[in-house]
Formats: sequence, C-alpha cells, structure tokens
Amino acid sequence: MTDLFAPPAAVVGGSIVTFAGGLPASHREDVYMSTAFAQRATRLALADGLSGDWFEYYCNQLKFLGWDVPKPQTFSPPQAESMSKEAIKRIAANLGEQFSTPLSRALAELERNLLALELFESTSLSAKVGLFQLIPCVMNGAHKVDMGIYHRSFEIQRDAARFLFCKDESLAHESIEQMTSLTFNTLHYAGFREKVKQSVVSQSLKYLENLDI
Repeated sequence: MTDLFAPPAAVVGGSIVTFAGGLPASHREDVYMSTAFAQRATRLALADGLSGDWFEYYCNQLKFLGWDVPKPQTFSPPQAESMSKEAIKRIAANLGEQFSTPLSRALAELERNLLALELFESTSLSAKVGLFQLIPCVMNGAHKVDMGIYHRSFEIQRDAARFLFCKDESLAHESIEQMTSLTFNTLHYAGFREKVKQSVVSQSLKYLENLDI
C-alpha cells in the first residue's frame, strides 16, 4: 500500500478512530497504523495467555511505540441508554465537544455502513466477551495530536448484533468504562513509523475500514 490510509474516520478492528478538521493526512495514518498494530499485538498476546487485562496490555503496546499513555480512569456505566450514546456523553463531559462531535457523526455512519459494522462487531465480540475503543483526535500544534481513548468491556449473555446501538439493559453485564487522554507526538513516533506501517500492511489490513463523515 503506497497511498496514505488517512480518512477522517475509520473502523480499526474493534476501535472507532475520528479526527477533527485540520490534521495532516500523515498524522492520521500514524494514529491508524499504531492503533492497528497495538490491537493485533494485544489479541495475539491474550490468545497465547500472556496477559489477562486487555486494556492494560493495549496501553503498554502504545507506550512501546512511544505514546505517553497516562493511567486510565475507571467508571461504572449508567446503562440508561445505548452504549454509543453513553460513550458520547462521557467523552463530551470529560474532553469536550470538539472530540465528541466528529465521533458522534462517525457512529451514525457506522450504524448505516454494514461492511464497517461487520468488521467492528466481528473484532469486538469473542464468545461471551465484548470490548471496544473509541479514539477521537484533535490537532494540537504542528507535530502533536490530542487524543482520548475510551475503552469499554462487558460480558454478553445472548446474540449481540448491533450491540453498540441497542438500548437494552439486559444485553451487557459486568460492564466497565475506562478512559484516558494523551498527546501524541509524531516526531517522537517517527522512529517506529516504517516498522509499524509495514507490519500493519502485511498482516492487518483486514482491520481497517474507512467511514465517510
């Protein structure tokens, strides 16, 4: 793949990544590639029994790539609305509308885009366990991107198609929200860029599907 993978929003496996206006295409691709790389490494590690905490291992993979990831906050979801609406409210309250507005548009597009939704759900759900990330990004200077990483894990007791958009309190159990915010420095990441991109291009392109917002 020689062209940049840099749409304004995309499904990256079990994550939805969005960008507010103004970010260069190269910055967007850096985020997409490193997110795909960290997800794949985490899933392989858990499959091999190397770690029991998915999100902790995922954050450590991002740290390995040069991301400075603060310790996440943990919340108990209210389960009064669909997971998508609850997540948007949490992100808006903690990070602001510049983060939540593009993400809200991307989730609306995801609900309509069957190919992207199938990719997201097939990666997010495994047996009776579900987990996903929402990652809204905003420009902060020439080489920096402010980001939020919202993670939710839960147990499911039945078929959970379109789980992100269902308002059904019986759908998810043992549900936990975690969230952290960070500033991604693309100059610092430059030493990892080609290795990460080649790994994703050769092994994980099935994880990527753009969303038109």
